[in-house]
Amino acid sequence: MLIYQGTPVRQQFDIVDDKVYLRAANICPCATSVAAAVDDFVNVWRREGDACWGLVESAFEEGKALFAKLIGADSGEIATIENTSMGLSIAASLIAPPPGSNVVVDELTHQSNVYPWMLRSQVELRYARSDRGRVPLSEFEGLVDENTAAIDVCHVTMGHGFRHDLATLADLAHAHRAYLVVDAAQSAGVVPIDVGEASVDFLSCPTFKWLWGPLGAGFLYVRKGLLKLGPPPLVGWMSARRPAGFDIHSMHLHDDARRLQRGVHNGAGLVAALAGLRIVDELGADTIWNYVRGLSRQLLDGLEEVGLEVLTPTGDEERGGIVAFSVQDAAKFNQSLTDLGILAGQYLPDQIRMDVALFHDEEDIQRTLRAVEEVAARFRTS
Repeated sequence: MLIYQGTPVRQQFDIVDDKVYLRAANICPCATSVAAAVDDFVNVWRREGDACWGLVESAFEEGKALFAKLIGADSGEIATIENTSMGLSIAASLIAPPPGSNVVVDELTHQSNVYPWMLRSQVELRYARSDRGRVPLSEFEGLVDENTAAIDVCHVTMGHGFRHDLATLADLAHAHRAYLVVDAAQSAGVVPIDVGEASVDFLSCPTFKWLWGPLGAGFLYVRKGLLKLGPPPLVGWMSARRPAGFDIHSMHLHDDARRLQRGVHNGAGLVAALAGLRIVDELGADTIWNYVRGLSRQLLDGLEEVGLEVLTPTGDEERGGIVAFSVQDAAKFNQSLTDLGILAGQYLPDQIRMDVALFHDEEDIQRTLRAVEEVAARFRTS
């Protein structure tokens, strides 16, 4: 059991009272401490107007610092963003691959990881093939060449839950003078990350999954030496060294990641994001992963005992908090689970996804397995 502020972290989440919520990697439930932080912000805004700006500025600075700590970065390498897609687009704009270059992705990736490159019509997209839910390193090695501008991956894939080895991919990219771009939507906050140790160049993620924050807030990491790789794709008064200087005759941008900020921050979003990050920071990434790893192992083993085809790699180093399995008529199967109080996800054809999170306990896993076994038995006899 994980403890936050002296009580079980499970008590932070009202959603556990009457159901097993296995969709945290889609949208996480709101913790009571996050809701309280937003309420405090709204009360200041309602009663004192622009006095709320001080809370926003504090959340901006502390939020960047906690996220930097989480991924092994410096806060000067962190910008706030609205969503993962924005961060990936900024990375692609800074890299600015020339005509004739290529970008290597894999066939388990998210569409937001390919769209920024597709805008560049003279850049070739190369797809590393998957094999039973994994993408072998050899697939990338066979595609990367002297014209490769970037390798772009989801650290943990959203469908199967396969976890890439970032350090190995970074070595491959850098050996060809390419960059490694990482979508950490399904890993940051549940799987330990060290961007310095792994030599990651760009990393983007939202807060509304494993960071226990809201929709519409996220973080972008850009390795310090790459911040001036090109001009920021979007600028505004918050990009400037003196945001309140009202200089309309010249533009002097920040030297750190603040040059990628645009206008007024998402105030309530940053306040909520900070509250969520505080949960992760107090518990610690290693502690969270060890806990989730144990529960997800129970789920993986139990699903196999039921006789279902598990799509997620079973090796601890190859997965995160996502567990996926294959079924026919997945939508109907998932609805049957919902009727039994098990809220899993059905995002891709013929598969069910279950996201094991820090607020679950062993009884949640056992209840889930009992429900899966009941529904599977029904489907076999129908």
